[in-house]
Order: sequence, then C-alpha cells, then structure tokens
Amino acid sequence: MSLPRVYLAGPIAGVDYDVAVDWREYATERLTARGIECLSPMRAKHALKGKRISRDYKKYQDHGQSYTASGIMTRDHTDILRADALLVNLLRTTVADLSTELPNSGTWLPSLGTVMELAWAYAYRKPAVVAMEASGNPHGSHPMLAAAMPFRLETLDQAIDTVAIVLNR
Repeated sequence: MSLPRVYLAGPIAGVDYDVAVDWREYATERLTARGIECLSPMRAKHALKGKRISRDYKKYQDHGQSYTASGIMTRDHTDILRADALLVNLLRTTVADLSTELPNSGTWLPSLGTVMELAWAYAYRKPAVVAMEASGNPHGSHPMLAAAMPFRLETLDQAIDTVAIVLNR
C-alpha cells in the first residue's frame, strides 16, 4: 500500500531560493516521519540555488523542460492529481520579502501559481490545509479563495499537524 501524499504549495516567484525550499524541507521532514510522502514543486530546481527567483519564468527556460511554462504547469498539475491533500504556506513571515511588496503600499502580491493550485484542489475535492495569518494577507480577502481553504491555520506547525490528521497519520 502506498503512503498518502501531500503537495507542498506556496510562493516561489519573487522569493529567494532558500525561502522557497527551507519551509518545504522542514514540512517534508515532519510529514515523512508520520508516514506521508511530500511532493515539492522545487524538486530538481537546483539551477535556482542561491538566487532570488524571478517572476519572469522565461529567464530559466534554457535550464530544461521543467523550467518552461508547460513543464511547470504539467508537473504541478500532475502532482496535485496524485496528491491526497495540499499543505499551502501563505504566511507572510515565511514567504514575503521586499520583492513581493507593491511599491509604497505595505501590501504584497498574491501568489498566482498557488491560487491556481488551490483552485485545482477545490475542483478535485482535495483538502487544502493553509497556513496564513488571520488578517492582512491578500490571499484571505477574496471569497472564492476563502471557500477553497477548508482548513486555515495561523502557523506552519499547526498546518502540518492538521495535514497529518486529515490523512489519518
């Protein structure tokens, strides 16, 4: 029997490589110990190491098919189809940095890829467990996004524990 799987969704474009990877490695360590396989969109993205990841994916297309629009879309969509749940990290303290803030606004840009992943999860009836602040997060103000987040917790650790509960681990 195969292990339950969780897809690790969260911002990538506009953040440093380490920011995109570190929380996923932490979640993978904690969830693997509970018998849950993790699917990361950052796997095999070593060419981005040490860089701030551009919002312009075209800058990386020469690194291979998995860096192209169709490669990214196909891998992430396939992973969500294979997953039993999503762990979504939208915490400002974890993923936001100056490159994602709108000039002079104090707000930060939503993660469009993560929004798509939440929509797929909703469409395929995959539970999404989201770590996000109670207020002040641009992802929490839209009614459709709120409806696509059946589990919303204020810390990553709470979200990880909730994923394990949802997956009976």
